[in-house]
Amino acid sequence: MHLHLRLPFRLDPDTFSALKSKDFTIFLAGQSAAMTGVWVQKLANSWLVYRLTESPLKLGFIELLANAPIFIVGLLAGAYLEQHDKRKTLMLTQFLTMLHAVIMAVLVFTNIINYYFIMALSLYLGIVSAIDMPARQSSILLMVKSRKTLKSALALQSMTFNLSRLIGPSIAGFIVYYAGEGLCFLLTAILYLPVLFVLYRIKFNEMPHDNKKHNMIKDVADGLKYVKNFYALKTMFIFLAVFGLFSYSYTVMFPIFAKDILHGNSRLLGLLMGLFGFGAIIGAFSVASIMRLEAMPKPVIKVSLLYSLSLAVFAISPYPALSMITVIPAGLGLVATFIAANTLFQTISSVEMRSRVISIYTIVNLGLGPIGCFLAGSITEHMPPQATMLIWCFIMMLASFYLFLNMKKINKEIRPIIRDLDKTA
Repeated sequence: MHLHLRLPFRLDPDTFSALKSKDFTIFLAGQSAAMTGVWVQKLANSWLVYRLTESPLKLGFIELLANAPIFIVGLLAGAYLEQHDKRKTLMLTQFLTMLHAVIMAVLVFTNIINYYFIMALSLYLGIVSAIDMPARQSSILLMVKSRKTLKSALALQSMTFNLSRLIGPSIAGFIVYYAGEGLCFLLTAILYLPVLFVLYRIKFNEMPHDNKKHNMIKDVADGLKYVKNFYALKTMFIFLAVFGLFSYSYTVMFPIFAKDILHGNSRLLGLLMGLFGFGAIIGAFSVASIMRLEAMPKPVIKVSLLYSLSLAVFAISPYPALSMITVIPAGLGLVATFIAANTLFQTISSVEMRSRVISIYTIVNLGLGPIGCFLAGSITEHMPPQATMLIWCFIMMLASFYLFLNMKKINKEIRPIIRDLDKTA
């Protein structure tokens, strides 16, 4: 008698194919250290701001400052990266990010930190990140060297990022509780050293850059025109713009819920962020192993709705245990939505436009969220945080419905492109 177990989904045999690239594997290892530092710093910074100000509005404004530069710098970065060495650019941006953590550590340890220092340094970090993000995303294909393994590479990078999201806040929550925020910033600076070493050692398979002078404004305009005339890209970006505007408000709302609604401390905040990261790892794995590009955008609709519904339950939960459970599917839904969209963008975009498309994706992914955070903080000054979060969830559900209405037309346009790429892979 033989027992056959049939899974309700099909696993992709190429789930971990990107690890065959030595350079990508080493890069991933270095990034895991740096990303852990990022999440340690994020929690420490949020807790520090809220401890100093006790103002949701000021907490939201810091998030806005940290990402506002992406609207200008991000678009220019996409055009710049098409013509310049991405590895050297990444080395510079990662060093400058490490420098930010060092300065924050010194200011906290010397007890001269204040809200205005944090404002200035958040703006500085935002400028650096606006260049770093598109450089990092558009470099992945240069390491794996094949569009066929791109989905695997992006998902593995996100798994690493979200494993860091699981580990980093948990570590930071305990460090803040027992030793203060300064040690978190120092740890972040130390964790950037491995990635600098890795970037020095690996090589990117970049095309030779021409020496012609390029009009960056024209290059940016050409990128925007390309997206406008590509229906699938345009529609997905409209959806992501609305979804991205409201989806990242959890970074501002979680400290408020942890302290004022669930009556916890930095350790509870660390657990919420860590469990959110655990769900995000599951979401990244689901994209790599289950989601099929030719089925897009249906999977994006499902996981975006999962995020909105999970966060709505979190908003009305008065119990820490229930809140910790609901953030797991929320993390899954949020991360799966953006990885699936990013994979689709990089797969169907032309080679000469990829960096510019990714720079627009970076703006939508990182630039709009802080505006939503600022709005959430502003509204929460005048109404309960539960009400703010429920309004945000309803708007995100409307965005998913918009994508549903355009699903057939998008699928009809992208399916032949993906089929042709499969033939040439």
